[in-house]
Amino acid sequence: MKKNIFDRMSDSYDDFHLKDSEIKTKKGVVKVSPKIKLALGWSLFVLCCVIGLLVIQLPAERGRELTQEDKKAVLDEKVSLDEEHDTIVPYQKDADKELNAFVKSYLDAIVNCDYIGLQDMVTDPSEFRTPDLLKKKAEFITGYDNITVYTKVGLDEGSYIAFVVSNVTITGVNSAPYDISMLYIINGARGYLINNSALSLDTQEYIEKVKGDKDIQKIYRSVEKENEKLKEQDQSLQEFFDIISKRDIEVDSAAEILGTEESSEE
Repeated sequence: MKKNIFDRMSDSYDDFHLKDSEIKTKKGVVKVSPKIKLALGWSLFVLCCVIGLLVIQLPAERGRELTQEDKKAVLDEKVSLDEEHDTIVPYQKDADKELNAFVKSYLDAIVNCDYIGLQDMVTDPSEFRTPDLLKKKAEFITGYDNITVYTKVGLDEGSYIAFVVSNVTITGVNSAPYDISMLYIINGARGYLINNSALSLDTQEYIEKVKGDKDIQKIYRSVEKENEKLKEQDQSLQEFFDIISKRDIEVDSAAEILGTEESSEE
């Protein structure tokens, strides 16, 4: 009886996997047992998986290795600063534990009105000469939790553009809305610092272009969408948004704190 293709495949499987294989060499015949073949097969599978993961991560790693020529090319990109565009500089998510720890310390210092500590975390300490601004902010913001930091390489050497997403605890509000804020961070002799000094026009343009990248705009829209859901479920949050929209609250980007800053594309 003639065997069909499935029978032949089954015979081939049995011959290869369930029996010793013979490999002819100049010195004779080497027998390979089924257990060794199984171990070699799994080793090859794991190796292929590792290589695949490395290939997937290459674009993100390249984002950290931009040369000055690459950064100049970003400035030369003909994109509108008011509209979303294809991603120019890919982000990395929570890529640096030390940077994440610094961002958390910075946010904690703001909540705790630690204006002296903040002077050592920024390039221009004059912004925190007194606690007045922090106290005004602390009237309603009492905590930042679940902090995620998306970083993109900045224009200046050793700099990063950090998009910080977190949940904000607000006085008198039952839920914890999402916040997305942008920080320009440099890494120098004093370690990480928030660059709150006047930025060059090229740096400002670079930041605006990077902010309009599709991957970042997706995060902004996600924050806005989640906050809209929370407002529908939590009347206290809706009332808070109504209040701050009527007040001139001079804080560190009040709109960003509550995830209400408009994205580049409506």
